[in-house]
Amino acid sequence: MGLGLREYRLGELLRFSWTGAKTSFGVIKTLLLIGATIGIWMASGTISSIVYYAFLLINPHLFVVVTFLVCAAVSFVIGTSFGTVSVIGLPLMLIAKSGHTNLDLVAGAIIAGIYFGDRCSPLSSSASLVATISLTNLFDNIKNMLRTSWLALLVSTLAYGALSLIFPLNHLSHTLLGQLNAQFIVAWPLLLPAAVILILSLFKRPLVESITVSILLAIVLGLHYQQTSWLKLGRAVVLGVQAGHGQLIGGGGLISMVTPLTIVFLSCCISGILNHLTQLKQLEHRLTQTELTPRLRFGLTAAMALMTSAIGCNQSVAIIMTNTLIKNNYQHQNNALAVELENTSVLLAPIVPWNIAVFVPISILGTSFIGYLPYAFFLYLVPIVYAIFYVPHQQKGRCHLATNSNARS
Repeated sequence: MGLGLREYRLGELLRFSWTGAKTSFGVIKTLLLIGATIGIWMASGTISSIVYYAFLLINPHLFVVVTFLVCAAVSFVIGTSFGTVSVIGLPLMLIAKSGHTNLDLVAGAIIAGIYFGDRCSPLSSSASLVATISLTNLFDNIKNMLRTSWLALLVSTLAYGALSLIFPLNHLSHTLLGQLNAQFIVAWPLLLPAAVILILSLFKRPLVESITVSILLAIVLGLHYQQTSWLKLGRAVVLGVQAGHGQLIGGGGLISMVTPLTIVFLSCCISGILNHLTQLKQLEHRLTQTELTPRLRFGLTAAMALMTSAIGCNQSVAIIMTNTLIKNNYQHQNNALAVELENTSVLLAPIVPWNIAVFVPISILGTSFIGYLPYAFFLYLVPIVYAIFYVPHQQKGRCHLATNSNARS
């Protein structure tokens, strides 16, 4: 890549990087809103209320599997991994921390769950992106994704169920409820800021709109229930909540997103430069092999997805770059291209620790950036199961993918 950069003047490289940087603005806006949401949810008592009532409902010996399934369900409803980790992932992690269980295991279950819906929800931006660039129908793609992932979902659920018994919540007593009540007023209406995001998502409202409404509602509820001042709520939006000694709730705010949004901005700058390198065009030409078997083709797609996820540091960049590099190997097989992009670029990006796809959720959860990897079963079971059980059917000429509509939805 260094040799490729020498072909361009500094001004051209800056222009390329700025072109890429502009693609980050939408993500940065969302990250800032998520940071503000977490801060105001903490200050208003929403996070405390979610943790309080979840504590009363969850069986300690089923905690990990419930965490995975709840995150998968919520992500399918709202279609966003970042939104899901904020709405339900963070409260579940707070319970895990207070219960002294394996935090890396819980983080792996959360990351795997949030990417179930990020991959195949009708509201998912990544699913829409794949449908757009592969010229396929979104709902045909969703059918194919569900068809090729049910076994991985089942195996993941069984694995988390077994690990739930081995790593239950320990030492979880009602002192947690006392701590929450001592720090904040807990009440059912304080669940509304989280519920409104789910409800508006069902009506297909944009995530930014849903988050904005949630923040405003949390401010009103915080003023009423916590009897706090506008100044303290404003401080929570910007600087988050400072957890005192022995207090569970703390963090969030715009400031908590400084590192993630910096990574997002720089990653998009890099991708803007990469998209203009002549070496990328040369690599695309070399990868165009019309005689590849379906098994080799999928292996090549997975390898390119990992490479672009590592270099581009962004799930969307990985999807677009992988499609650019390997699309000519899928001539007249757009549905296969779509499902294989979903089963590689979308799911493999979160197993690269410095990729935004997982860097942001792990930053929110406050756990190890690599510890989750052995436990994010769904992310790598989907491509493995697909390669073993579905790709051979393509080699034998037995198509298993929905092909009712090749037009974009």
